[in-house]
Amino acid sequence: MKSIYTVIGGLLLGGLAVNAQAIPLSYGQVTHDTSAWQELANVAKGDEYGVSWTIDGGLTWGRDELFVGQTVQFKFNVHKDNVGTHYADLTKAWVDWGQDGSFDAADNIFYAEHLLSSEPVLGSWLTPTIPDLEYLSAGYLLTQADVGETWLRALATCTHSVTNMYGGSWSDQWDPAYVNHYEDLLVPTGHYYQGETEEWKLVVHAVSEPSATLLLGLGMFGLLIAHRRAGQTSH
Repeated sequence: MKSIYTVIGGLLLGGLAVNAQAIPLSYGQVTHDTSAWQELANVAKGDEYGVSWTIDGGLTWGRDELFVGQTVQFKFNVHKDNVGTHYADLTKAWVDWGQDGSFDAADNIFYAEHLLSSEPVLGSWLTPTIPDLEYLSAGYLLTQADVGETWLRALATCTHSVTNMYGGSWSDQWDPAYVNHYEDLLVPTGHYYQGETEEWKLVVHAVSEPSATLLLGLGMFGLLIAHRRAGQTSH
């Protein structure tokens, strides 16, 4: 699991400023045994992390600070070294916009299934036809209610890991009882044999940087005018 934290202050890791603060225990834990079949990473960009976001409509992607008035959209990159013997790869993400210290169904911001086989077949070590998957969330407009610190959790795994967690067998991946309910069964805590999880601390500020700069400029301009008027009055 990659706990990546925040982009404000702290240590510099691979050119990215991060704050070495772990996600609060109230959010629960996710564990994995191997990421050989699903890894959160943008291999094409040489980025070992799979979560990024944009605040300019997709022109640029990064992990910038967030400000009220911006619309943020998240991107999730999943890399596969092996096909896997399962029905589908699953990707899901949550953001605790309510800042209540836990993830619930209302915090889900994204879900996707990547179908691998519509019927049981074996082929774990085959090279994937599509080794890199990329997903985009819907845009989210940041308001005053979002100001503060919160957390994002992104999870990539497979259907076998889900059925296994609920006591099912390998072949149950194709059972309609599971096939039609993977989105609900993929929850933000638990042990998923395959896959990987990333966690990011998000900080939302009340005033955008351009607005803050404008306010500072107006304030300095006002002081300059006041100073000039004071000088004229003294003559």
